[in-house]
Amino acid sequence: MENASKALIIAGAILISILLIAISMYVYNAAQGTISEAGSQMSKQEKDMYNSAVASYVGDNKKGIDARACIDSIISSNNTYINDAGKYIGLTIEGAEVKGSDNQNILKGGSESNDETAVSNAAAAMSAAKTQINTGKRYTITAKYSGTGLIENIDISEKTNGAKTENP
Repeated sequence: MENASKALIIAGAILISILLIAISMYVYNAAQGTISEAGSQMSKQEKDMYNSAVASYVGDNKKGIDARACIDSIISSNNTYINDAGKYIGLTIEGAEVKGSDNQNILKGGSESNDETAVSNAAAAMSAAKTQINTGKRYTITAKYSGTGLIENIDISEKTNGAKTENP
């Protein structure tokens, strides 16, 4: 009888140990979820900071001086993030034919190589394209975002004076 009671006490101790381990694992997993959320929030803030340098210029009916300043911000951002994968902002200017020395369109953003040579060549091409922006005209500046939420390309097109429509 004494052996049976000792066996029951040992079995109870084992069950309590298993229960404590299970509760500990549950608490650990819950904490990991909270830590992961905090990490992704920080990464969203980093994305917002990265995008903010150029995003302030995005909009309709922008002055030519704003379009030129946007190009300067793109050049500056690209120089800041040399060799950082996915952190290259391309530029498309409607009507502008800007090619690199090898006759390739080096202004394309996103997954393009952003090593020091490519960024330097793109900066020169973007500076040349900037001269095609007329400060007396109005422009539409739009941003194209990558799947990761980073701006990968800026499109600048001249605003045309179309017929005005009235609101109903």
